[in-house]
Order: sequence, then structure tokens, then C-alpha cells
Amino acid sequence: MGELTLVGGLAGEHVVLRPVAADDVPMLLHIISTPEVKQWWDPAGLGDGWLLDDSSTTRYTILAGRRIAGLIQYWEIDNPRDRHAGMEILLDPDLHGRGLGREAVGTLARHLFDSCDHHRIVVETAATNEVAIRCYAAVGFRPVGLMTGRDGFVMDLLSSDF
Repeated sequence: MGELTLVGGLAGEHVVLRPVAADDVPMLLHIISTPEVKQWWDPAGLGDGWLLDDSSTTRYTILAGRRIAGLIQYWEIDNPRDRHAGMEILLDPDLHGRGLGREAVGTLARHLFDSCDHHRIVVETAATNEVAIRCYAAVGFRPVGLMTGRDGFVMDLLSSDF
């Protein structure tokens, strides 16, 4: 899976990841409000500008052709003893099952390993979110375990396994 770098963005074979723009926000909020996504993703309490104003997270709009397909984001943990990145994705339910999520996750993983020099990426999803678990597993993420006292299922991917 090659990574083509765009100005501020990344491109896979069928998806482009570009920094979230103000014009993307209405469609991204629409996707988040669909029942299939909202059950896993509820940004209530994050404030109105969370898609654009959170400097702790890097967010990309996922484009499939000219269509906004979803959102993928990452953050970095710079602790010298355990430096790694975390990632999350949400995809328009109308586009599930086409490999777009898998390609977006793989494109971002390649960037985090090759350009950001991370050795490990961690994801956490609900243990019952089979769509997300299949997407991450298709890229090579492996189960780590369940979060104690929560429904969180943790997976990780090492650069050596990608």
C-alpha cells in the first residue's frame, strides 16, 4: 500500500485523507449523526469546534472520489518510554463493506510508521463494534485485551507487522 503525500494530506489508491476543512464539518456531523455511527461515536460535550480546534488530535476528512466518506484521526503519545500513536475512524454507513475504511486506516498507519517514526499504533473500540474490529484486523491490528470496567476492546499494530 503506497503512500502518496499531498500538501497537508495523504492519498491511498481509492481514498484521499486531507485535513478537515470548515466546509467538511456539516457532512461529517451528518455522518456522525447516523444511527450506525452515533451508537459508537458521540461527540456531545466536545464543544462546537472540536472538528477544527483540537490541537491534541490530527484529523483528516476521508474522501472517496469527490465524496466525503468519513473522518480519521490520530494523536501521539510522546512519552519516551512508550512513544506511540492512537487512531480512530468513522465512515459513512452507506460506504461500509467497500474496503475504504481499511484503506484509510492503512494509509494513515503507513504515514505514522514511515513519516512520524512510530513503532506502534493503538486503537480502542467497543468490544461489540464488529465493523471497526474487522476493519482494524484487516490492516493487521491484533487484539491486546479488554479495558477493565469498560466495554473497550484494545488492538495494536507494530511497524514490524505492517
